[in-house]
Amino acid sequence: MIWKGKRTQLQDDNIVVMSVDGELWANLPLYLDEVNHSPTGFEWGYYGSGPSQLAYAILRSYFELVEKLDVTTAISQAKRHYARFKQAYVAKWSEEWKITSDEIELVWLTGERVGWVGDERDGWV
Repeated sequence: MIWKGKRTQLQDDNIVVMSVDGELWANLPLYLDEVNHSPTGFEWGYYGSGPSQLAYAILRSYFELVEKLDVTTAISQAKRHYARFKQAYVAKWSEEWKITSDEIELVWLTGERVGWVGDERDGWV
């Protein structure tokens, strides 16, 4: 799975899309009914409400569509991880960015899970 974003000339109208196959693209949902940091949309490149909303939305879709977790568990896992994901990635992105599910799993999330060795939170061990 791939997520990518691009700033537009219009404020609060940044384009963020996701694709399962790399060819068919869809707008990434805001998931405001689950976490409401930025009703005006996604942002990135700093530590704020727009980047928080984006970090949550990426991880929320990742856990549901890639890891195939049920919706309740996907929400729980996204809420658990999105603040650190924002700090590690989203806050550092510039005008255009792209991240894959492999990058999330192999580079970032594996490190998060390794830190939980010996801890039985939500069945991660």
